[in-house]
Order: sequence, then structure tokens, then C-alpha cells
Amino acid sequence: MTQKQTRHAQDVVEAFKDKLSKSGVDHVGQKHFDELQLLIESAIDSAVFLELERIADQIDSLAHNVRHNAEHFES
Repeated sequence: MTQKQTRHAQDVVEAFKDKLSKSGVDHVGQKHFDELQLLIESAIDSAVFLELERIADQIDSLAHNVRHNAEHFES
């Protein structure tokens, strides 16, 4: 997890807290907000991982095509 992703998760939690009343924030409690932040960080990590996997698949396909074209190159 990068600091940028952690900061984004913190910002999301803070934005959520801003939508709650003071009594709502007190009722939920910091422990649950911390758990929410971890859930958000996990969701960000999963999204980033899936995107990196998709990009790696594209690079693999491109490498395969380049190799194929090089093997069948006619000058």
C-alpha cells in the first residue's frame, strides 16, 4: 500500500464522517472508522492489483506478438 492510497482511504473516511452528525460520529467510534479505512485500503489494493494484472496480460500479449512477427519476418 502506498502512502497515496492510504491518504486517499483516510480522505474517504473523513468525507464520510463529515456527512454524519457529531452524535453519529461519537456513536460509530474511532475503532470502526479505523476498520472502515482498512476496508477501503483493501478495496483500493484489489483494484490496483487487478489493473496491474490486466496491464501485465497486455504486455505479455504484445511480447508474444513481437516475437511471432520477428520469427516470421520477411525482408
